[in-house]
Amino acid sequence: MESRQLVEERLKQGKRGVFISLAVYGILALTKLGAGWYTASRALVADGWNSASDVLVSLAILIGLVVAGKPADDDHRYGHFRAETAAALIAALLMAGVGIDQLMGTLQLLFSEQPLERPDPLALYVAGASALAMYLVYRINRSIAQRTNNLAVLAAAYDNRADALVSAAAAAGIAGAQTGAGWLDPIAALIVSGVILKTAWQVGAEAIHSLMDGFQGEKLAEIAARIEQVDGVREIVDLRARYHGSAVHVDVTIGVDHHLSVVESHSLTEQVEQRLLGYENIERVYVHVEPVGNQM
Repeated sequence: MESRQLVEERLKQGKRGVFISLAVYGILALTKLGAGWYTASRALVADGWNSASDVLVSLAILIGLVVAGKPADDDHRYGHFRAETAAALIAALLMAGVGIDQLMGTLQLLFSEQPLERPDPLALYVAGASALAMYLVYRINRSIAQRTNNLAVLAAAYDNRADALVSAAAAAGIAGAQTGAGWLDPIAALIVSGVILKTAWQVGAEAIHSLMDGFQGEKLAEIAARIEQVDGVREIVDLRARYHGSAVHVDVTIGVDHHLSVVESHSLTEQVEQRLLGYENIERVYVHVEPVGNQM
């Protein structure tokens, strides 16, 4: 059983959060790249490219959410909800590519004989404002992700938080460079690259775990406890759960008294379904019944 209306509402909220990120990233990318080149700040340019990559990341997530909203068809009988998770993995790969590119470029600059310039103070103001803007967007998307349990939006929120830290690090490096320590600006760029790569690993690992049907043991134990509370369930023979996008699907085999009729057994499966649906984003439950007890 599945609540299609609930899924659609979650996808709608997820798209809203991604649209906000997309708009902010576009504005910040143009602002930081322009200001970075104008002020000769390597850290701000790196931060600008980070925001530019996030435009692509947000587009990937948005496409994933749109695909996830498509109804089931002949080739996808379970629907398209895993497009959310695939979008999160693509976002992680894009972030990793940008992080590696910025890391290599900054290392080349540090080990070259090219003199390090002191960036214009304007770069500091741009980086500071960017950090504040991205922190606000992070709070918005984190709230949406927590309400909807949407992995793609959670990936966007993690990226927003990383971007706020990246801009803060860039601001710190630029501020240090104003004192005459020009090497602090590229050092800040290295920190930017490291945060990008760490975020990419975090998002990618979670997406791969979900795509491989990984599920937390603690949550599975909580689901089992709810099933055992249903009067008539003698034992849980087998229990499995997996993520299907932001939704959770549960497969359970329960042992029931062997004297129960087919109608009574079916009624018990419906009680189990109703007990689970809506809990921890469970939106589909498959219940199989096996007789237990003396069958002689």
